[in-house]
Amino acid sequence: MKVKSSKNIFVVVIILFVLVWVGLNFSFKQEAEPIYLAFIGPLSGDGAAAGKLMTQGIQLYLDTVNERGGINGRKILLDRFDDQNDRTQSRQQALEIVKQNRAVAVIGHWYSSASMSGGEIYKQYHIPALTPGSTNINVTLNNDWYFRNIFTAKSSGEFLAHYVKKVFKEDTVSIIHEKAAYGAYLAKVFEETSLKLGSQIKYKRRFDSADPNLDQILTGIVDELSFEKEAGVIFLAVQALEGIKLVKLMKDAKLPNRIIGETSFSEQTFIHGFEKFPIEKINPGYYTNDIYVATPLLFDTANEEAQRFKDEYQATYNEKPDWAAAYAVDSARVLVEAIKQTAIAGQPETITEDRQKIRDYLANLNNIEKAIKGLTGFNYFDEQGDALKPISIGVFKNGNIISAATQLQVVPYINQLFNLEAEIQKERILLIGDKYMYKTNVVYVGFELNEITDIDFAKLTYTLDFYLWFRFQGDLETQNIEIINAVEPIELELPKIEKLGDKTSHLYHIKARLKSRFFANYYAYKQYELGVSFHHKELTRYNLIYVTDILGMGLTEDKSLLEKIQKMQVLSPFFDWNISNFWFFQDTIQKSPLGSLQYINVPGRQIEYSRFNAAIKIKNSQFTLRGRLPLKLSANLALCSLMMLLLLRLVDKFKRFFNAIWFLQAFFAFLFLLTSEVVLIELLAFESNTSHLKYIIIVFDLLWWVTPAYLVNLIVKRFLWTPLEEKTGQTIPNVVRLFVSFMVYLLAIFGIIAFVYDQALTSLLATSGVVAMIIGLAIQINITNIFSGIVINVERPFRVNDGIKIQMGKVFHEGKVVDITWRTTRLLTKDGYILSIPNNMASEAVIHNYNYTEDLCLSSVNIRIDYAHPPERVEKILLDATLSTDDVLREPKPICKFKGFTDWVADYSISFYVDDYGKKAACNDAVFKRVWVHLNRAGIVPPIKRQEIQSFQGIKSRNLDEASKPLALLYEMDIFQPFSDEHKAYLNERMRRHRFTVCETVVKQGEKGDSLFIIVEGVVSVHVELEKEKSLEVARLGAGNFFGEMALFTGQERTATIITMTDTILLEIIKDDIIPLMQKEPEVTQLISKILTQRQMKTQSQLDSHDSEKDKIYKRMLRGVGSFLGLKHPIK
Repeated sequence: MKVKSSKNIFVVVIILFVLVWVGLNFSFKQEAEPIYLAFIGPLSGDGAAAGKLMTQGIQLYLDTVNERGGINGRKILLDRFDDQNDRTQSRQQALEIVKQNRAVAVIGHWYSSASMSGGEIYKQYHIPALTPGSTNINVTLNNDWYFRNIFTAKSSGEFLAHYVKKVFKEDTVSIIHEKAAYGAYLAKVFEETSLKLGSQIKYKRRFDSADPNLDQILTGIVDELSFEKEAGVIFLAVQALEGIKLVKLMKDAKLPNRIIGETSFSEQTFIHGFEKFPIEKINPGYYTNDIYVATPLLFDTANEEAQRFKDEYQATYNEKPDWAAAYAVDSARVLVEAIKQTAIAGQPETITEDRQKIRDYLANLNNIEKAIKGLTGFNYFDEQGDALKPISIGVFKNGNIISAATQLQVVPYINQLFNLEAEIQKERILLIGDKYMYKTNVVYVGFELNEITDIDFAKLTYTLDFYLWFRFQGDLETQNIEIINAVEPIELELPKIEKLGDKTSHLYHIKARLKSRFFANYYAYKQYELGVSFHHKELTRYNLIYVTDILGMGLTEDKSLLEKIQKMQVLSPFFDWNISNFWFFQDTIQKSPLGSLQYINVPGRQIEYSRFNAAIKIKNSQFTLRGRLPLKLSANLALCSLMMLLLLRLVDKFKRFFNAIWFLQAFFAFLFLLTSEVVLIELLAFESNTSHLKYIIIVFDLLWWVTPAYLVNLIVKRFLWTPLEEKTGQTIPNVVRLFVSFMVYLLAIFGIIAFVYDQALTSLLATSGVVAMIIGLAIQINITNIFSGIVINVERPFRVNDGIKIQMGKVFHEGKVVDITWRTTRLLTKDGYILSIPNNMASEAVIHNYNYTEDLCLSSVNIRIDYAHPPERVEKILLDATLSTDDVLREPKPICKFKGFTDWVADYSISFYVDDYGKKAACNDAVFKRVWVHLNRAGIVPPIKRQEIQSFQGIKSRNLDEASKPLALLYEMDIFQPFSDEHKAYLNERMRRHRFTVCETVVKQGEKGDSLFIIVEGVVSVHVELEKEKSLEVARLGAGNFFGEMALFTGQERTATIITMTDTILLEIIKDDIIPLMQKEPEVTQLISKILTQRQMKTQSQLDSHDSEKDKIYKRMLRGVGSFLGLKHPIK
């Protein structure tokens, strides 16, 4: 019943927890309606790959925002609309956004033609829109509601024309472009700029992407180009799909011309578009090697945040992102920041006002001081709504895009240069449109880690052994670098130099002591960032850019860099730390010019250098849920666990019956401690000032030791001390309670010292050991007895009221346990005195418990029988006698063993069980008496040791036939004492003999009967039928007993069922045999009635009744006997 109640309360608690969880989530949803953004782009069709990258990147960013609580507790959700890169479809989907009327802003479109079509709708209905990829200048022209987060096709076309002229040194170009807005406008700008620079347009051709004969048209274009001897650099102003076809045709035709393209060639659609061709599978990069592309972002030059995004995106979606995903994320970032800063209501009735606020906020991001920093740099807009983003030049190598050896960068402060004209003449600075741009050299940096040793977490230093190499064009003093995180300045030795054409490689082997930096949220996650960070001492970022050598380090392979570094085991496995991430990135570092005249006009007196970083994140290998549980889940669990603790407290207050309640309380207490810690750390870890985190984490670390110690003491109290006190009736000594509590808290304190404060325990443990030894010696005996008492109460080798025999040295003591204290065990012996035994002696002594198990007590008696009698018959008689004894249990069955012969007798042992040790002695006496009766009935008497004395004649024993004659039985039965010897002889001749086997029914309760049975040999069981077809054994009868007397003398129905327990011999007397005798001697009727009255009174346990009650029974019995036998006599 108790188990069932525990299960019921457990189910109730689970249901309550679920209801609380659902209620909290529902209430949160009810309290904070989400704010919607809309994405519109190619989600199906040929451009679906770009749409997938962008939506996945945006969703990854929004998930992070929402996990941290969203904007003022409100989630940002993304609605998706598929425009299939089609003008008509774009307009229809834009109208659908208007109809839905819940998105506060739009991210999209992808194609410029689609953006211009949809932009008309956004302008008409006043919906702010931000495109991450449309470069045509007409997208934002004359549209105050449309913004562009990428450079324009105008700036891109001018940039590429200058690059071809100034970097490639080519004077001849050919142009192939599409009819659509993207390619047409881009080609126009490129052509006009090239002509201004003095380049010759050797070949120009336009095609319509929607033409059904497109393949034949493109083949014809390539055939024409093959006949152009001096076609120069071929500029492809086309989308990715058409670019794949053109490039394949050109490579198959083996055109030697250099190819250059715009952003469409840096999309994943183009990059992976050649993988379906067999030769590309065998030789990656066969079609794309040495194609130059203008791209908004190259991950080998991207900042640290972009590198982290790349790793997270790849881990989440199992594919690499491209610049489209990064620009889509930054577009979402700008809009989310606009929502946050404008504090819009986000309700249907305020949608118009909200959109106006967002549009005004975007228009106000008009300089770099107001910019929002993201993956792609600084996000802000000019007066036209176009972002001022840099253009990078990449080159295809082995199927991947890496930075080209020369990049062009905007000169931020033209007035800082004293010799501008000279720099332009030397082509170190180029004028592209209205912007001056540096011609910057790119240096590819490679890094290979060998070993991390000697980590000192106190000083945050370590030794790093690694290889460092540089690949570059021209001349460069690569050793002139400053390793920023070196403990002491490092001077590099001479490198190993390798040259191939105009390319040079320098290789260094470095082993240095470096300083670590820990993350702001180190205390939350226990992680460090190791690695190396350096910059050139003299060349600024406008002269030199460090980029990751993707090719040299093999980062283009499928196997991740982290897997490689973990396989190398650069960090010793003996550390409790492991490498969790490994990445490279470049950024800039600002340093003072120290009064240099060259930089005297630089605003802010700060110079920017390109910095290369190799970062290795190591985390403590101990398991922790910090950082693994999402913030929202932790917050919900914290609230649920707190509410469940309150509910369980109420249940426990009103009904203290379930140990399950306590376990649930402990579980929810730990859950609350864990989740509240995660919530606090997550909310505070990313703030600017995180110094307070150290103390918060220390508090939680202390709680993680103190709380379990407190709960352990409660467990000991609830599940050890309280049950012991209830079962033993003894109060646990306070010294024991305090000692156990002290030891638990002492261990917790040791844990805090060792694991929270990282202090050695050697000296403390030594001192504690000496003190404990002194105290232990002083109270050794008492402690031994107390703990032995605890062991006895826990193991329970004996209990109060158990009958035991305990060996103390060579002496055995037998008696009944009357008390078990914490120092002694007290035994009431058979002689009537109390024996107090120290618990330490009792716990070590050999003990025979007669009551263990199931409250049964085993007893045995030894019987000696003349060996003239067959053992099988003697064993049966002894078992019959034992079973016929009232207190002997039927199950387990008694056992009789023949133990062998001595020189004059045969030894037998009878073993049997009683249900109480207190009955053992009396039952032994009763068994001996029943044995005598059964042996006597069988004609067997106890043997007498034979003596060689002539005067002794011996004792003549009755043989079996004589002992079992009916006449002998009649003389010994009290009910036939009133009959004369003549009448007994009469009955002797008429008694009938019956033999029954085991488990055979002699008479059945409720049957009519008129006979009496006398047991000559064997045992029968007397059963009374109860309700529901159940029966109860009320007695067992053996040799010399009889049953059925009431049926014989009164004619009553059989009051019980008689079943044989062994092979049994019975004698039967019937009514017709007894009537003639009763008629001859009427006074016998009165005597028999008295005997029957006494037997009935005994059966009913009423021997102590008053005389009047006995007289009533006697008269009723006399009438019954007379009536049944047909006798007529007065009742006296």
